[in-house]
Amino acid sequence: MNVARLFGVDVPHLKRRGGLAAVAAAIAIVTAVLAVGFAAFAGHIALSRRFDPEIAALIVAGSLLLIALIALVIARLVLNKAQREMKAAISSSAAVAFAPTALSLASRHTRLAAVVAAVGVGFWLARNATRR
Repeated sequence: MNVARLFGVDVPHLKRRGGLAAVAAAIAIVTAVLAVGFAAFAGHIALSRRFDPEIAALIVAGSLLLIALIALVIARLVLNKAQREMKAAISSSAAVAFAPTALSLASRHTRLAAVVAAVGVGFWLARNATRR
């Protein structure tokens, strides 16, 4: 049994979702960069008709910097929320709830804990011996 499963985390499911999310994010990033580039160029051309080209370039650059800062703040907020949700999922898992009780029991009954640990290791070795 995987340690992540004890905490209620399904790693293969996360890998599948993560792979799909990575491909979608890569496509979105490339198209967003192209869209922002063309929009900035179009904005520069439009502003060059009214202002000097240097001033128009500074206006476009400042606007893009402001958009980037707003996006970074939003990304930080989303990451903080995801981190809080992961902590809540781990703290509410059965393994974390049972761990203090198991440690207390193991400290009081060391021989029993040693037998249970030996049986667990033996079971794990027997299960993994056929995989190799």
